[in-house]
Amino acid sequence: MAICPESTASDSKDKSPLCQKHQDGQISVWKKVLLSALCGLLFGWFLQKSNVYIPDVIFRQMKMEQFTMMKTFLAAVSTSQVVLAIVYLGRKADFDLSLQSYDGGRPRGLASTALGATLLGAGMAISGACPGTITAQIGTGLRYSGVVFAGGVTGCVVYIILEPILTKYLLPIWTLNYQKQYLPRWFGITYWKIAVALAFTLASVVAILEIFLPYDIDYPYPESYSTTAGNSTRSINEVVRPIPVLSDYTWPPYAAGIGIGLLQIAIVTTLQDTLGSSSAWVTFLANVVYLIAPSVARKSDYLMRSKDGMGNYWQVIYLASAIIGAMLSGLSSNMLINPEPPIDSFNPVSQFPLIPIRFINFPIW
Repeated sequence: MAICPESTASDSKDKSPLCQKHQDGQISVWKKVLLSALCGLLFGWFLQKSNVYIPDVIFRQMKMEQFTMMKTFLAAVSTSQVVLAIVYLGRKADFDLSLQSYDGGRPRGLASTALGATLLGAGMAISGACPGTITAQIGTGLRYSGVVFAGGVTGCVVYIILEPILTKYLLPIWTLNYQKQYLPRWFGITYWKIAVALAFTLASVVAILEIFLPYDIDYPYPESYSTTAGNSTRSINEVVRPIPVLSDYTWPPYAAGIGIGLLQIAIVTTLQDTLGSSSAWVTFLANVVYLIAPSVARKSDYLMRSKDGMGNYWQVIYLASAIIGAMLSGLSSNMLINPEPPIDSFNPVSQFPLIPIRFINFPIW
């Protein structure tokens, strides 16, 4: 896997400047590698502190019984909009390159978008995970996280096989040239104004949810747990931690969401991209397929577009680092999930009811 392969005739299709060797020297590339890893570490840390990675939290959100996930994600999107508005005003070139990287010149169809979103929601409701939260599940040792990861890989393989058919028959249904249909162009309003308005709206929703459904009622945890120092049972608020705040067993969801949103600063201004995780799965599989059967990979334009370049690799580095970040976050508060925890130890997952996947009668943990 080359971080930035030599230019070929096919490179003209890649509009991203991240994989143009005349613009990126090796030092610059390695800075981006380190930045991707750092952002991934922080992303994993924030996910673990928010508890959004716990399957029961996701299940209860899907049933509208708990709003930790919604608060975290809306806070992240709200913060991201503020960051993007500032970048738009102060570093317009970086904003344009990030938009170009997100767009990629690919058409979007309403039918394909609706189907993709439906499959994502159904998958989260069944497995209790998504392409991003699975990293925290693996990093904290959540039981059966490997099974969920294998399911995600299988889903990617199925899509890679079906991609030519879906592109041919599904994409044309209600296709949008959404480059010409961004909200600023629709309404004739400068982007940063819409971004600030959206950020304020989403932040207001989070505030209202927090007022009426404060985060501390979302966790049915016991009032005390056994510390590692002498196994003494003490109140959560009284436990002496070497790093206050950072070592707290959980953060308010809006705080973790703000942290995730702030990662956009580094991603947009240095990598000229926006936060995401699903593309990393395709990049990973594209390189695996190319390694095992290069002739098969070359037959798929989709795989070849996803195989090379820092514009693809950074998400792989980002998610791999998120696994480590979640592990470090769990270690900081003695909250790594033991598959078979001692009876007298505090473990959030052991306190939750076991929720089977009904149609196959297989427990999540």
